[in-house]
Amino acid sequence: MTPNPRVVFAERPAYGHLPVVGQHLVFDSSRIIDLDNVPLNGGFLSKTLILSPEPAMRERMRDPSITSYSTTMTVGAPVVGPGLVVVLRSEKEGVKAGDYMYGQTTWEAYCVQPYIEGRVDFKPEDWAPDTFDMDSLSLQVVPNPNGHYPLSKYISLLGTPGLTAFVAYEGLVEVKEGDTIFVSSGASGVGNMVIQIAKLRGLKVIASAGSDAKVEYMRSLGADVAFNYKTHSYDSVLAEHGPIHVFWDNVGGEALDAALFAMVPLSRAIICGSVASDSCPPEERYRLKNWHLIMKKRLDVRGFIVPEFIPQFFGKFIAEVPALMAQGKLKSEESATEGIENAAQALIDMLKGKADAVGKPIVVIAKE
Repeated sequence: MTPNPRVVFAERPAYGHLPVVGQHLVFDSSRIIDLDNVPLNGGFLSKTLILSPEPAMRERMRDPSITSYSTTMTVGAPVVGPGLVVVLRSEKEGVKAGDYMYGQTTWEAYCVQPYIEGRVDFKPEDWAPDTFDMDSLSLQVVPNPNGHYPLSKYISLLGTPGLTAFVAYEGLVEVKEGDTIFVSSGASGVGNMVIQIAKLRGLKVIASAGSDAKVEYMRSLGADVAFNYKTHSYDSVLAEHGPIHVFWDNVGGEALDAALFAMVPLSRAIICGSVASDSCPPEERYRLKNWHLIMKKRLDVRGFIVPEFIPQFFGKFIAEVPALMAQGKLKSEESATEGIENAAQALIDMLKGKADAVGKPIVVIAKE
């Protein structure tokens, strides 16, 4: 028998508050598994290699009665989120031992897939219209890199962050060469990809982050103007280096307010995230002062979720991004935490925007 430690979603955090390790997210080392004999029931047995803490996971911790874009996590079950696994045994057609797979998986060392614990029995009539079933993002076989690039790239450039940036950029960014884009949280997994795509398309890039180390990282990615919003105000930087023709927002709050003021008429704000308020009680959230400019400048403020663009642009993502990475035209850094016992804290650190961590947060569970 083999230990099968996991992270359990034990309790829903209060709306607008961060989860707490040991209360809402609990490490459980009591489970064991028979890797040779556990029934597969037509599925396959996976070993978790790398987990990906991502902002959308906080949204899934809400109470199901609160309307949002996604289904929720199941209390008492393992945390579910994006990850990279390797197949140990398989009874499923098209999946064989040794395959690498990326997609939604349980936060545990081993799992019989498709996972049962933590899966929502999704019935559209039970949810608000257009709620997306996150469990439908099932594990998919990905190529063995054979040493050409680290497996961690499947969590960053080749994973959800890279896919988010690429497909939404293709679907929503309507600018011409020489125009200016402002990217908030430019050192994040999504933000760093947006910076690089924009530079490849000939745009001037302004990007913000919350530490000097992240500012240097954004500069290394090609950002023309990179600044620490804690020491330089959004308003002052955008006044000096704007106006802007498109705003890619991963933050909300003051960044969005300043961008609305700096945007040219008929331009677009693409709302990818709202980390400034996701873990903030409603009464403490920043209130926009420049909302009236949406009408006066006839601005297009557009939120999105990745699945709406996958059918149209996923093929292009697969065709272009690995090649650009191999050519050195796209790059990323990953900030690694070792061990599943530290996975919950890594998720909290990501939600807090840990200042000294540069690169996409990942949790390494096993090397192979």
